[in-house]
Amino acid sequence: MADARQPPDASLESFVPKSDNARCAVRSAVRFDRADWLGFGGTTVVAFAGYWFTLAPDVTLEWSGMLTTAATYAGVPSPPGLPVWILYSWLFTKLLPFANDAWRVAVGSAVASALACGLVAMMVSCGAPILLEDTSTLAHLTPSDRNRLRTGCGVIAGLVLAFSGVIWGEAVIADFWALSVLLFASVLLSLTIWMFEPERRRFLYAGFFLLGLLLTNSQEMIVALPALICAIFLARRKLGRDLALFVVPVVAIATALFQYGIWIVFPDKLNWPLLVAFAIVGLVGVSLVGFTRGVGSEWKATFVCGLCLLFGLAFYFYPPLASITSPPVNWGYPRTVEGFFHVLRRGQWEGLNPTHEIGRFVEQLWLYTTNAGRQFGWPQLAISILPFCFLGRMSPRGRLWMAGLCVVWICVAPLMIAELNPPLDRQAEELIELYFMASHVVLALWMGLGLTILGAWMTRPNPCPADLIRS
Repeated sequence: MADARQPPDASLESFVPKSDNARCAVRSAVRFDRADWLGFGGTTVVAFAGYWFTLAPDVTLEWSGMLTTAATYAGVPSPPGLPVWILYSWLFTKLLPFANDAWRVAVGSAVASALACGLVAMMVSCGAPILLEDTSTLAHLTPSDRNRLRTGCGVIAGLVLAFSGVIWGEAVIADFWALSVLLFASVLLSLTIWMFEPERRRFLYAGFFLLGLLLTNSQEMIVALPALICAIFLARRKLGRDLALFVVPVVAIATALFQYGIWIVFPDKLNWPLLVAFAIVGLVGVSLVGFTRGVGSEWKATFVCGLCLLFGLAFYFYPPLASITSPPVNWGYPRTVEGFFHVLRRGQWEGLNPTHEIGRFVEQLWLYTTNAGRQFGWPQLAISILPFCFLGRMSPRGRLWMAGLCVVWICVAPLMIAELNPPLDRQAEELIELYFMASHVVLALWMGLGLTILGAWMTRPNPCPADLIRS
């Protein structure tokens, strides 16, 4: 007799109830339609226009001069070498035929930030209907009204992110942070598509490749790897199990002697936040061995994911090649073995000293919260909580996506705070807030989803506050 139980790795489609005529079957698959592309294009154009008219006209303070020179000559800037950003910005210095080099590099920052905000708008526009596909929340709206609502909410979320203080500040100068935000948003988009349709594995592979690129630009984003594995646990347990058992240990060993590895200075000091994250993922993987009664059944996909991650990290071989040409900026001379590892390990920077006191960690979380409130505005930040109030009425696929986003936010916000151990004074806050731009992308996504729910409720014929939860 066939087993009537659902197999552990069944497609998410089988968990989604079929909508009847009384419900709104919005979309069953992630296929970007006209409304999604309109949200992406509108947000990108408006954001870029705002950046264009506020671009720094020349070299600014801090690292702008060094980074501009390194980009102009495709050299080697300060550790960790920023190979992807160097090649990206070098293209702008060559393709734009006017103005000075610092302005051209700043245009590259503006393009990256605008595209990242456009991707946020696209994820909101595409994800909101799938989130609500098993409810009658959108049933009273005509298809055209539904499209206008999700597109408008996506654009608002993208533009709130685009013109938040820290994103805007980095989008108009010659710096590498804007590209990091774009790469992180691209990882989230790939993960979103794959979580909604796990059979489309090319998007999962693309996510690992983009994560590799991101790590060449912002090594601290290694905290996103445990989040990515946990999100995979939610959608495909067997694949998450094999990734946890085979990829995560290799990454932990490979980064052991790096500043953002599990050992900061082996074995004197532990990067306990990252170690805990890796350990939790590993323990879940081990527990799934018994639950799924096997190991290695997804070795092909695991191998491809690891290979894609390595392909992204392979850009680290660019600094030695660039160093051979003796460019004006040739930090650490990475053409030598000693110089290469000096650049790769961020040799000149002070090591990490993670937070070890609960009280101090709570104060740091409050500092992050107040900073996010200033960046977005407290009303907008409050709206980002709304999707969690609606969690019980979401579709199964929507709940999985929300859980995946929660894990990502935990890793790029609280975990990042514990790892960096920022001081509590205002001056240090302005320096450390750059590391939390990735978490702002997730907050903007939640805000856009909350706006969609709020907009659907406000357009009901006779709205009642309780309907927001019961509908």
